[in-house]
Amino acid sequence: MKKIPFLIIFFFISPLFASNITTNKECSTDTVKIDFNFSGSGNLSCEVIKSDYIKIFINPELDDSINPSPWFAFRKSEHSKSIKLALDYKNYHHRYHPKISIDKKSWNKIDEANILKKENGKIVVIDFLPSSQKNYVASQELITNFWYNKWYNELENSGRVRREIIGFSVLKNPIPMFFVEKNINNPYILILGRQHPPEVTGAFAMRGFINQLLNKNSLSDSFLKNYNILFVPLMNPDGVMNGYWRYNENKKDLNRDWGIFIQPETDAVNKKLTELKNKKLALFIDFHSTFKNLFYISDIAEESPMKNFLEDWLLGSRKSLSEANYKYEIINSLNKDNGVSKNYIYNKYKIPSVTYEVSDNEDRDVIQQSSSILAINLMELLLKVK
Repeated sequence: MKKIPFLIIFFFISPLFASNITTNKECSTDTVKIDFNFSGSGNLSCEVIKSDYIKIFINPELDDSINPSPWFAFRKSEHSKSIKLALDYKNYHHRYHPKISIDKKSWNKIDEANILKKENGKIVVIDFLPSSQKNYVASQELITNFWYNKWYNELENSGRVRREIIGFSVLKNPIPMFFVEKNINNPYILILGRQHPPEVTGAFAMRGFINQLLNKNSLSDSFLKNYNILFVPLMNPDGVMNGYWRYNENKKDLNRDWGIFIQPETDAVNKKLTELKNKKLALFIDFHSTFKNLFYISDIAEESPMKNFLEDWLLGSRKSLSEANYKYEIINSLNKDNGVSKNYIYNKYKIPSVTYEVSDNEDRDVIQQSSSILAINLMELLLKVK
């Protein structure tokens, strides 16, 4: 008789253990398979609810509420029936409009009619019609190391740049800096990108901006005779590779490390700038993404050829950018001790410094056009103050 309670307890406990092991790095049913086994997928797990219904858990690399950017990317197999995939953000909220691709090169937004938001965006259910092909689904386009390497090769083939590995990330991925130097006595412009992994629109803007600066025309030729450029397109290769929301592999925000330089990625740039201590920095631009188009500026107020340069540049570009349908705000900001690159560079080098923020949802063609316009206007204005 004493064995009966033991058997009853055993049968009640056993199902609990079974349910705890249903979250996986991939999920398969007789209808569809979901997996995250590729670069940039993120810290995801999944649970099979039914054969045509799978829940995907969107997990940060570190549970932190600073500017949450819930990143996800997963691969969906072909499926002969309609399916539902639920994105579970737990304590966070849906931010990015899901996009879909066959080849990770060409991306389209998923139709709003197929997206249902629940619990104030903490859960999002996406309906998928039958598909004869596998697809990638992601919060933003997958702009990973492969994309950067392709661009790097294009830059080097232009004959205008020199690539140098200035250091390595936590996971020993190289940090390349590009040099455009006609005359080492000319002032330098420093440009950075992708300190935060999900900020894809900032990467698009930086590519358009740099490509315009290096364009083979009379304006660029004249500009490059008078100014040198240093740029690092990918500051955080580990975070991009792992699909992190904000941090590097040490779970640190690179854009709060300027001045202390504990992280190898920011330290590599600082050491290179130290090597160039006898060279003159003239301007700093750091590309990012956020909820809307913004420019956080730290301008020179004292009398000099660069006085109010950033305001002159950005306000002077408003008409042409408005014609390109690019709307933006300009915010004067300076916090001396928060580790942000813009503030550090402004205080140390006493030069105009700007954080160029691009909206998550800005039209990709508009990003290209607006970044080119801003680069042209920048070159014209800098040549006037030379």
